[in-house]
Amino acid sequence: MSTIASFVTLVALVCLVVVGAARSITAGDEVARRTIRSDSAAPARDGYLDLLRTAALVRVVLFHVTGWVWLSLLVPAMGLMFGIAGTLIAASLDRDGPRAVCRRLRRLLLPFWVFGVITLVVLAVRWRPQGLSDWAGLLWWILPLRVPPVGGPSWAWVFHIGLWYIVTYLWLVLLSPVLLRVFRRWPWPSIAVAAALPIGLHLAGLRAGYFVAAYLSCWLLGYAHHDRVLHRVPWRWYACLVAGLAVAGGTWVVTAMVAGVAVDRNHIAGGTTLWSMALVAVLLRVRPRLVGRTPPGAVLRVVNARAVTIYLWHIPASLGMFVLLAPVLPYTSAASITLRLAGVCLLTAGAVLLFGWIEDVAARRPATLLGARAPGGGRYRHRARHLRAGRRR
Repeated sequence: MSTIASFVTLVALVCLVVVGAARSITAGDEVARRTIRSDSAAPARDGYLDLLRTAALVRVVLFHVTGWVWLSLLVPAMGLMFGIAGTLIAASLDRDGPRAVCRRLRRLLLPFWVFGVITLVVLAVRWRPQGLSDWAGLLWWILPLRVPPVGGPSWAWVFHIGLWYIVTYLWLVLLSPVLLRVFRRWPWPSIAVAAALPIGLHLAGLRAGYFVAAYLSCWLLGYAHHDRVLHRVPWRWYACLVAGLAVAGGTWVVTAMVAGVAVDRNHIAGGTTLWSMALVAVLLRVRPRLVGRTPPGAVLRVVNARAVTIYLWHIPASLGMFVLLAPVLPYTSAASITLRLAGVCLLTAGAVLLFGWIEDVAARRPATLLGARAPGGGRYRHRARHLRAGRRR
């Protein structure tokens, strides 16, 4: 019963926040959106952000296949993914207002629901909900405001260990109409408070909402990139700021892991946030001039059109390959890593072929096996011209 009450309460609070944000849109916001619509009838894709998201997903897959901790330390991919998402949701809110939230939820939840149905069918072989509390917990598979349950089988963790990202993304999307208004009122204070928030939660002994707090600052850096706030800071001061974040965050993370305080970088309150912010701040400010002048290749288009499917299914694929190879090859051997990586790529590609078209349906695109067709370069060339014009201004 308490689970049902928690679910209903959270849904009610979310509805109040979204409705309140929708009603708070002022005439100035409407003028801004009309200006953006007049500049481009169709939303222009940014080839550079597509490249960054592809690189982040590749890093995530590599880490889950190999278990190389240094890879997680070197490239905090989750922070980068939240930074990119912050940029994209800010653009969507400017263009379409609160309706953008509904579209983002549809594009996230439809692939998630398919994953959830298949997961529950697989789990049903060894697990049955017991009592009202267990059955009520299944509501989180409908609206994942918290990580949904998977029951007791020893291998069930593989189906929900990565869902913290889905939950965190969902919360940040829901809060974005309010967050964007607050950010535009107080941009740098907002980022500073977001950076300090996970540290405050840790000191207070609070775990609820940790991941939202840990990656909120990266999300706000995405807003800053979209509004070109980052580009207004002189390079010498910007370099000092990034270096400070990198030194403080990197030292914090390495010290915690060496001391055995944490074995997962994502659970190091404060250190994870600062280290991720440093990378996001660099990559969103430093844009190679060659990127974005030509349409991205087929691989980038497929990965970005199937990003949710790839993320959801690569971890079960990793466990499948581990179970298959563990009896015959040492886990850390080059042969095992190579075969696991190849197998995960093939199995994930199979999931993309089987379920990826659902992302097209969620985005209200024509359903295809491998995502949206090449746009002929028009939207990308328009985006590149817009960015070059922005640099000249």
